[in-house]
Amino acid sequence: MPLSAYMSPHSQDALEDLGDALSDLEKKLCQHFRRLEIAGKRGRKVPVLLTPAMQEALDLLVSKREMCGVVPGNKYLFARPKACSYFRGSDCLRHFAKMCGAKNPESLTSTKLRKQTATLSQVLNLSNTELDQLADFLGHDVRVHRQFYRLPEGTLQLAKVSKILMALEQGRMAEFKGKGLDDITIDPEDHALQDSEDEDENQNIEEDLDAEMPDENK
Repeated sequence: MPLSAYMSPHSQDALEDLGDALSDLEKKLCQHFRRLEIAGKRGRKVPVLLTPAMQEALDLLVSKREMCGVVPGNKYLFARPKACSYFRGSDCLRHFAKMCGAKNPESLTSTKLRKQTATLSQVLNLSNTELDQLADFLGHDVRVHRQFYRLPEGTLQLAKVSKILMALEQGRMAEFKGKGLDDITIDPEDHALQDSEDEDENQNIEEDLDAEMPDENK
């Protein structure tokens, strides 16, 4: 991903113009996520949705580029120190899949994760248009025939496809079996609260471990 793609201004014009076409929850999702477009295969634009936590991490990464030895001429977001190249996402995913202790690390690839998302979405009662939206976001080759009757692609991905991604991430797909995208209600703030609770719990565990560790100076 070029650094310029991440640093480009985040426009809310489409959301303001089409606010009446979205539910209150979908408006909230549009404000919660940030959508980027990067270049994919054959010049295709690939959409990327970022949560606030992801944006904070990337902002920190950008702010520490010079400190980490990234040369000024390196134009990539995930830049390698003292070089003009970048870290490949597929290589990083493969590396951490092995390190995390997964039983089948070879299954943790971007291609298989996209296929899993598409497969699990079959439990939902998605219309043809909604299937088109999801398939297009996942980069699958699907012909879209109703583009003049749909909201702009960027708004759709923020407001609707993000629901599927959040349900998948939280392991809640089964809750929405038989429902269409408009029927799914999943609040991004609920997930943020859970993340905060998990962080507090991890901090408490670390404090307990520190208290139990013997003091070598005694």
